[in-house]
Amino acid sequence: MPTEGTGSYTAAGATVGSKIPATLKETPQSVSVITRQRMEDQNLATLDQVMGQATGVTVDLSGTAVIPTYYIRGYPVEYFQYDGVPIQTGGASWSQPDMIMFDRVEVLRGAGGLFNGAGQPGGVINLVRKRPFADRQFSGSLSAGSWDAHHGELDYSTPLNQSGSVRGRLAAAYDDRKSPVDYANGQRTSLYGIIEADLTPQTTVSFGGGYQKRDWLPAMMGVPRYRDGGDLELPRSTFLSTPWTRWDFETTQVFADLTHTFDPAWELKLSAVSDHETSDLKYAYVAGAVDRTTLAGPMLSGGANAYDNAQLGLDANLSGAFQAFGRRHELVLGANWYDRTADSQGGRLAGFGGTPVDVFDFDPSSIPDPGEPAWTSDSRSKTRQYGMYGATRLRLGDPLTLLLGGRVSWWDTQAYNRLTGAQTSDYEQDARFTPYAGIVYDVTPHWSVYASYADIFRVQSNYKDENGSGLPPVTGASYEAGVKGAYYGGRLNLAFSVFRIEETNRAVQVTPTVIDGCCHAAHGKVRSQGFEAEISGEVLPGWQLAAGYTFNTARYLRDATYEGQPFRSIAPKHLLRLWTSYQLPGQWNAWNIGGGVDVQSGTYSQGGNPGVRVSQGGYAVASLRAGYRIDKTWSLGLNVNNLFDRRYYSRLGSAGAFGPANFGNVYGEPRSVTLTLRVKL
Repeated sequence: MPTEGTGSYTAAGATVGSKIPATLKETPQSVSVITRQRMEDQNLATLDQVMGQATGVTVDLSGTAVIPTYYIRGYPVEYFQYDGVPIQTGGASWSQPDMIMFDRVEVLRGAGGLFNGAGQPGGVINLVRKRPFADRQFSGSLSAGSWDAHHGELDYSTPLNQSGSVRGRLAAAYDDRKSPVDYANGQRTSLYGIIEADLTPQTTVSFGGGYQKRDWLPAMMGVPRYRDGGDLELPRSTFLSTPWTRWDFETTQVFADLTHTFDPAWELKLSAVSDHETSDLKYAYVAGAVDRTTLAGPMLSGGANAYDNAQLGLDANLSGAFQAFGRRHELVLGANWYDRTADSQGGRLAGFGGTPVDVFDFDPSSIPDPGEPAWTSDSRSKTRQYGMYGATRLRLGDPLTLLLGGRVSWWDTQAYNRLTGAQTSDYEQDARFTPYAGIVYDVTPHWSVYASYADIFRVQSNYKDENGSGLPPVTGASYEAGVKGAYYGGRLNLAFSVFRIEETNRAVQVTPTVIDGCCHAAHGKVRSQGFEAEISGEVLPGWQLAAGYTFNTARYLRDATYEGQPFRSIAPKHLLRLWTSYQLPGQWNAWNIGGGVDVQSGTYSQGGNPGVRVSQGGYAVASLRAGYRIDKTWSLGLNVNNLFDRRYYSRLGSAGAFGPANFGNVYGEPRSVTLTLRVKL
């Protein structure tokens, strides 16, 4: 079900959350699809840019204030899928996958334990790779924009033999840009290749790989605020790091799959993904809230880190249809395996740090490079998860379909200090069962109502009880009900849902002091609930629309410290995302115009001792696009983001012991303009 070449903002179906082929209307969970056409129209080149346009997804920068983390219904996304094979996000996703490799991105909202195993209950992101075409095709683009931003792409697909039974595709992208923040800049090189071969009329095999290199000078840790949480009103170009700060990434992914069709309606699929990422970070940043009277408080700190993450994901499943009680039903049975080894080193910069800084008059170039770091920590963690799953779609009657599924998972995690040999974590989870159920009732040929339940668990063995044993897993359950519509043969999809997620057995601290994870108890509970509405696809001939609204509240129901408080205050209660494009009719048909708006309600971050709250009211950011088709081959597009140059924070400082006024506040990007030339042959 590729979206390339369709020109659509919706998809015929999605593979995330179900390995049984189904349309969006037949899927009893909330699923959004960001298509290839929408990526091109909005110049969405990396995953963080795509997620910034997805319904119900909050993009927040991690503790470094430069690496994105994605939250769905208040919970962080813990796994990506690549063509349905799970890979953990931490470490192996910090460089942000380049969209040159993918046909579309699918987002499942709600627990995805059936095929993922352990994880957070908020949702799953599935990246679906581009595949070779049956005929020869070529596309490319060049773009230039604000802050010396330059981006180029090449994509070539061709048959490799006369019959077309062997096909190949190569794609490459290069991005070089400065930043609205002084000094900050980055270069990214991405390569992708795949070969697909029909070994027999029933058997297809593919093999490929992706490579990505990113050299980056980021604006580490953002900016601080006044001690009372007030805004310093610094210029958005403020850079409180150093020119020698670097964070460089190198990611290599190799994949293979085999699909064999058994007559008349059964299919066996074997898939493998190997992902290896290394990154090196040497940095300086300013931390410390500013005293309103003396303007003192901020100090310069720094350090170094090195990461090496290697992951392997395997999946095998058999799916097909069978007849029973005079009706046709579907079934999938499978198993998957996930293995990860993550190494992490931490370093100290000799004689560096603790220097008082005037954030209103700071010269980054005056800070000398302290040289190579002294490595002070070295840890390794190993995680292995495997499981068996099954799901069936039972046609109980012409309008009624029942979906049932379940998974049994095994989990093993170990962590130790490579300098001392001391083990810091050792936990096994045997035969954990996670059920799934859904029901869909077709009210009319265009509308259906549904309800579903999905379960998931999350290992938290790093927290210890009073006996020194790791706590049992957190359990997450997702309840959802809604209505879905489909028109024009699925070219327009609509959905409305209400949902509730309850997460129990969360770790809560039971001793005043915590040493080596002790002591905690599995007593905590969180509830997230709300509703969503979404429309995507062709509303009228030539008019494509993608819009989604989410209302979400999440609170601690049981917690010794936070009971009754919001669970994720950085996630807005109201979130609206809209983008549309219209192809003008008649003699103006060469032109298309588009635009969108992102609207969210206020958020806050609170922490420190004494507690400080940093807050931000709601805001809206608008964008526009104008496109012109020069001829059948060439086209031009002009995009303007943040049309009204809205000043806002894309990230508020981290809650916790230091408090959000100390660092981590990041300005949203000012108005930018990008001109793109595209060619398609």
